[in-house]
Order: sequence, then C-alpha cells, then structure tokens
Amino acid sequence: MIRQQGVLALLAALALTTSAQAQIAPPPPVAVPIDEGSTVVEALEVVARPPGPALWLVEKDGAKLYVVGAASPLPHQLKWRSPRLDRALGEADLLLTPPEASVGPLQVAGFLVKGAWSVRQPLGKHLEDRLPPELKARFVAARTQARKPAGAYQNWKPAVAGFILLSDFRQAAGLSEAKPASTIERMAKARKIKIKAMSQYRLGPAISAASKLNEGDNWACLADALSELEQNAAHSADLGTDWANGDLASVRARYSASAIQRCILRAPGGAALLDQQIAQSAKTLTEALKRPGTTVAVIDLGLLLPRNGVLDRLQASGATVTSPME
Repeated sequence: MIRQQGVLALLAALALTTSAQAQIAPPPPVAVPIDEGSTVVEALEVVARPPGPALWLVEKDGAKLYVVGAASPLPHQLKWRSPRLDRALGEADLLLTPPEASVGPLQVAGFLVKGAWSVRQPLGKHLEDRLPPELKARFVAARTQARKPAGAYQNWKPAVAGFILLSDFRQAAGLSEAKPASTIERMAKARKIKIKAMSQYRLGPAISAASKLNEGDNWACLADALSELEQNAAHSADLGTDWANGDLASVRARYSASAIQRCILRAPGGAALLDQQIAQSAKTLTEALKRPGTTVAVIDLGLLLPRNGVLDRLQASGATVTSPME
C-alpha cells in the first residue's frame, strides 16, 4: 500500500522542477552557495523582539498584509502564543496558507496504475543493496531511529525513500510537518476567516519529473533528506523554541533550506526554478495587497530569509515592510 504523504509531498515539490539530463556517472555533490540573507529581515532584526513568532506587516495603498514566517517541523507539544498574531487575525478576513498538492482519488489511482513504477526499484532489486556504503550506513541508522524495517523502503528509489523516511522519523519523534500552518488555520476558523491555499501543485507533471531523476540525482536527494533528518534529530526542540520566541538569528543558524529545496538546487537550472517559487509567492501576496480588507499569510522562512526573498521583493515593488510591535 502506497504511503501517500511522503511520496506525494516529494512529487508535488518536484512539480516545480524540470528533470535533469541523463548522465553516464553520478555527478559529484553540488555546493549550495551561501546566501547573504534578506536585507529587509536583517534591517528589522535590530528592533526589540516582541513575544511570539516572527511577523511582518506589509502595507501598500491602504491595504494590509501580515506575513507569518513558518519553520517546520515543530514539536507536536510546542506551546506558543503571539498577541501580535491574535491582533492580526482579529483584523483579517482572509488567511493564505502554504501551497498544497492537488490530489484526488482519480489522481492517486492513476499514480498507482501508471506512475508508481517510475519511482520504484526495478523488479527484484532492493534499495539498500544498491546504495554506496556510506549512504547505506546513514540510511540504516536513520530508519532505525524511525523504528522502521528495511522492507518499508526497499522498493522505492532513493529520493522517494528518503522523503518517506524523513516523514516517518518526524512522526516517530513527535514532530509535526503541518505546524504551524495547521494551528493558525484553527485560529482562523474560530474567527470564521476565509482560508485559501496560496497555490496548488499538479501531480501529473511531478510524476514525470521524479521518474527522470538519474541515479546520481536520487543519491543526492536521499543524502539531503538524511541531512535534514539528522538536523531534526539534533535540533528540533531548539528550533521550535527559537521559532516560538521570534529569535530569527538563532532560527537562521539552525534552519537551512529544506531537503526539497537543496535537491532542486542540485539539479541543472534548479536555482532559477527556486527563484520562480519565490517569485510566485511574492506575486500572490502582491495580488492580496490589491484587495480590500486585511490578509494574513503563512510562508515558510526558506522563502523569506534569502537575499531577494519574498519580503525583499514586496518592498522593491513599493510596499512598506515593518515589524509590528506589541
């Protein structure tokens, strides 16, 4: 039985990418450039930090948009409060949530019938038997932490197996991939605020992209997923506390681009594709600033913290970005 959460999450993210060209041998790891960081975020970090997660107020032509920076995963039991977010939701009539996969029963059935073979091991082959020794050792250690047997992943190609394992580990460790967006959605529903996803991913193109990852791409994506798992294991509680306190300097030190983002950056043209994702988010928020009323948007910090990230682009378009105080 297919475990849809991890597989479809990977495929949905890969919908943002184009497939890498086939190569004769696995490519060496591609160094991800060090980002200098958002100029807007850096300028506002000097302001005394109010209680609660990082929150920015974007204003243009009388319209208001509150942007909540999300970090994931967060501990299920993490307790946090934000008077600024409560006040923002009290003004708002629309909540924009992170992009979601467009996945219905017919799409899942089509994936199982037509697409699943393309992201599975060849008949009679098992994942761990085909991994390089160092990568295999990391994988076995990680699935042991997740309390899963080899058979849980043996039929998947490395990239898909890595993201299923990452999701399994987070579940076993009491970490939530849905927070904080799910918590903020509940807060909005209690106030009867309209909720809308920023965009949707289509599954079909994602399956096509994932099926064309070569062996080197698959190994690199698995290594990225394992690195994120290891970081989660070592720093998840610290990340949650720093995020809840709005300590962006500490969050920045602990919170790197997601494994999906790093996987994209390793692919030819990946940096441009990630730039498109930031641009699309900035465009959606720009449109929100054209509507009457007040909007609250939940956006992953991975799209806000980089230089020329979403907040930088909103400011460049003529909007004013501030950090509202208590």
